[in-house]
Amino acid sequence: MNRTTLRVHVIGTELPGRRFAVEGTAHEPVYVGIQRGREVIDAVPADRTRVTFDAEFDVSEQPDGRPNFLGPFAQGDRHDRFFYLSWGVKHGGRLQMFRRLKIRLGHLRWAEINAAAQSGRPLVVHLKLTDKKGGPLCATPPVTHIRWASS
Repeated sequence: MNRTTLRVHVIGTELPGRRFAVEGTAHEPVYVGIQRGREVIDAVPADRTRVTFDAEFDVSEQPDGRPNFLGPFAQGDRHDRFFYLSWGVKHGGRLQMFRRLKIRLGHLRWAEINAAAQSGRPLVVHLKLTDKKGGPLCATPPVTHIRWASS
């Protein structure tokens, strides 16, 4: 039975900036962070040129042989695991979320998971973080905005 630890390194580019207005509501100053459990950590201003985040997953084998991603960064049920990048505004040091970006893990196969684990290097996901309207990218990124690679 397969069981290993997978590290994922996120590289985000093309950020939307510190101000976002939608339907008459302005969000400012905008930050982006990675979600661990219900908490958003490592939040940084959304006007940076580039942001990076790191997540770690315990990966075990499901009864059908597919990988099951577990740990504090894993979201969703075992049939559709993912992790979130969360957008929010800081008030008194706390981030008040208004959007989330869902990065799905289900396409990852044992060969690439085991290769990354054995090499000691993370899998890398490159993300363009601005949507077609210039706002913070949310929901599941389109294929034009996401690329997975070995490090």
